[in-house]
Amino acid sequence: MASAETIRRAEKYVARRLSGERRGHSRRVAAAARELAKIHGTNPDRAYLAGLLHDAAREIPPEKLLRLAEEWSIPVGEFERRQPGLLHAPVAAELVRRELGLEDAEILAAIRTHTTTAPEMSPLGLVLYLADKTEPGRRYPGVERLREVVRERDLYEAAAITLRDQNEHIEAKGREIHPSSRAALEWLEEARDLRVRHRE
Repeated sequence: MASAETIRRAEKYVARRLSGERRGHSRRVAAAARELAKIHGTNPDRAYLAGLLHDAAREIPPEKLLRLAEEWSIPVGEFERRQPGLLHAPVAAELVRRELGLEDAEILAAIRTHTTTAPEMSPLGLVLYLADKTEPGRRYPGVERLREVVRERDLYEAAAITLRDQNEHIEAKGREIHPSSRAALEWLEEARDLRVRHRE
């Protein structure tokens, strides 16, 4: 359970670390995560905390993200070396563990995977991912449809639809999809199919 005191400390931490625009995004993600958690049966306070902290490292320059990742033994693949901004997620998880003393493994995992996603994400991780993609400040083609999807569909189906859209958008721009995102989509589709068969 995320205590009121932990949330207060996280809010102050985010206020110190992030600019106004990024701070606003983090608060919108936190609020969206809380609402999705209520819909999908995950703890709302922990979802709110994850949303507040998910971008704690977002404004760290790419070269410093690489340096911190190496210093803290965070895995860095060739993909991350080409796009070091992706490291803001795992670096944020380690940052809040070190600086805020946050030891909730599920919240840290949710923060760590909110950008590239990963197979076997917890419901909290999926909620954070969906909240980040659909918070009210997001403006991109299809986001209104996804906002309906994340509230009306099964959590795994909603995540699969959102991640598939994300991957298709990346491919349409001629960019490479992160291997973890490909694996996550396969896992989500398998999980969705299993859940459908169990309901039949």
